[in-house]
Amino acid sequence: MNWYKFYTAVVCFGVLFSIEGFAQKNPLDKVTEDQLTMTLYAKDSAAPAIYLNKHRETYFDYTDKDGFLIINEFTERIKILNKAGLDYATKKISSYKRDESKEFVTGVWGNTYNLENGKIDSKELEKSAIFEREVSEHFDETAFTMPDAKVGSVVEWGYKTVSPFYKVDDLIFQEDIPVVAYHATIRTPGAFTFRRIRRGYFNVQPDEKIEKRTLGVTYNMKDSYGTNTQNSRSARLSFSELVAVYEKEDVPALKEEIYVTNPRSYRMSVIYELVSTEFTRGNKKEYATTWDEVARTIFKDSRFGERLERTRFLKDVKEMIFQKQLSDAEKIDFILDHIKSRMTWDGEYTKYAEDELDESYERGSGSVAEINLTLIALLKECGLEVYPVLLSSKQYGIPLYPTLEGYNYVIAGVRNKGKVILLDATDKMSSPDILPNRVYNWTGRMVSFQGVSQEIDLFENIAPASTIFLKASISEEGIIEGDYKERLSSLEALNFRHNYFSHDKSEWEEEEQEKYAVSEILNYDLEGVDAFEAPIVRSFNFKVERGVDRVGNKIFVSPLGFLRLSENPFKSDSRQFPISFDYPFSKDITINMQLPKGYKVSSLPESTNLGLPDDSGTFFYSIAENNGILQVMMRFKLKKHVIPVEYYESLKEFYKLRVDKENEKVVLDKI
Repeated sequence: MNWYKFYTAVVCFGVLFSIEGFAQKNPLDKVTEDQLTMTLYAKDSAAPAIYLNKHRETYFDYTDKDGFLIINEFTERIKILNKAGLDYATKKISSYKRDESKEFVTGVWGNTYNLENGKIDSKELEKSAIFEREVSEHFDETAFTMPDAKVGSVVEWGYKTVSPFYKVDDLIFQEDIPVVAYHATIRTPGAFTFRRIRRGYFNVQPDEKIEKRTLGVTYNMKDSYGTNTQNSRSARLSFSELVAVYEKEDVPALKEEIYVTNPRSYRMSVIYELVSTEFTRGNKKEYATTWDEVARTIFKDSRFGERLERTRFLKDVKEMIFQKQLSDAEKIDFILDHIKSRMTWDGEYTKYAEDELDESYERGSGSVAEINLTLIALLKECGLEVYPVLLSSKQYGIPLYPTLEGYNYVIAGVRNKGKVILLDATDKMSSPDILPNRVYNWTGRMVSFQGVSQEIDLFENIAPASTIFLKASISEEGIIEGDYKERLSSLEALNFRHNYFSHDKSEWEEEEQEKYAVSEILNYDLEGVDAFEAPIVRSFNFKVERGVDRVGNKIFVSPLGFLRLSENPFKSDSRQFPISFDYPFSKDITINMQLPKGYKVSSLPESTNLGLPDDSGTFFYSIAENNGILQVMMRFKLKKHVIPVEYYESLKEFYKLRVDKENEKVVLDKI
């Protein structure tokens, strides 16, 4: 039967499709003795466990009550190789819910296999061992731990998910442990058009074909007024669907690498993104396909744009602000401080305000959206030109294509005197243009109340920097004493504040002494630590008992002392993913060091000037001796916070040369 005629039958008769096959069968072959005697995976000897199989079937069904549903049938089999692998005997399944709609998990089964006295013994997962709980307002969790699981066991389970949302779950090929065999069959009806996006560094081409599918249906007859009657009928209806079969073997584990913001962004996977639906011929509905359309669609959502229209609850605070007769800059500061002090972030990342803003404001807590949309509303009420700025947080990953799921965060953007000032009230220590580290990821998109959007560079107005001045002297006994002074600005200051206020103040100086590996710290002082918009100035006197190396009549001095970079963080021979630093930054060190009496310089390191490819960063080092004073200058500047993986060897060599230079020593001879 033609799909469009089929759907017309659904609309006219109220067809009820049965969701078939809830008693899911195991599609895998039987567990073998070889699998149970395996003690090591040859292709990754460090793997604590391996997926022997990951199997998935996805298809669509329809019910008169819920409309279209997406059904997923999952089967997984895991071999546990050592004690660390026992963690993989526990499975947690998340299911999403919103308003009256929710996903649910059903048909859970499982078995644990062990080799006992040369025979394969199996133990079934009991229904009583399956637990369900509410994780948050929007997520439930189904969890279980396989019985009798131990080192050497093979565990397997299967389950079915049913979702009313038009979102095909991502096809995850790569896990934190190796996957020996992956199989997925995805069936999509002709009324749905999806764009498929490959994520990660791998190739996979599905085998595709068009197949007819037949469903048993039951529908209620309607009278001439369109009212359901007591009469029901059954029928079998057929339609076409695209069947895509994905298979891949020997998928390596997703390895951890330093300076990776979110490995999820590079995990081997295929994403199905809904492009359009056409349930009746000529009635085609297209979904957002550009970032402009995505931003406009989000703004039109009742949990976003409409929330900003209901702001009467801010009337009193608005009048109080107007009475103060503040400038625009003062208004921005005051309003940001007011929302920060009034509301506390509950840890929920979301671009939509699920609760009304007045409820969150009165409660004094809320999600990212509830706090920052309230901030936007108050700024707008006070006459400032302010717009929401959508973005994707670091923990959420980098969106590869325009999608409604690409953003999970919203902040405020105020246009003032030709620039955009960014604000986030979820962080008590943030200030204008100094946002919490979690938001500095990719770019933002400002959306106006008229639906026009603009890309926003989140890094444009920040200049994180550390500037250090050190004045010291070396005694004839090799003791180094001196004064340390450092100025921290922008995000460097914000991160210091987070660290400082999370520690016990009575132990802070002791921890600083341990951090710098000095013998003694005196007169420790912090300026500006409570003024969130100001730089922080940190100063102290220090003493290093064994600050030099002595060999005969020679003294060997490390000019940068406890400020040097002691080792290269990039040690791996190869690299999978781009290198992601938190943000561009600069570090300047200037040192004046009085040499001990009776000694002269016999050897100085050479000055150097290094650069990274594509002008991504620079390192400058100079050293000289003048009238018994050693003068050292070091400048490191990272201009781009993401370094492409093809530059890894250059970056590794750059850091090697930097470490070598910072650890070179000045040689002093006794006169």
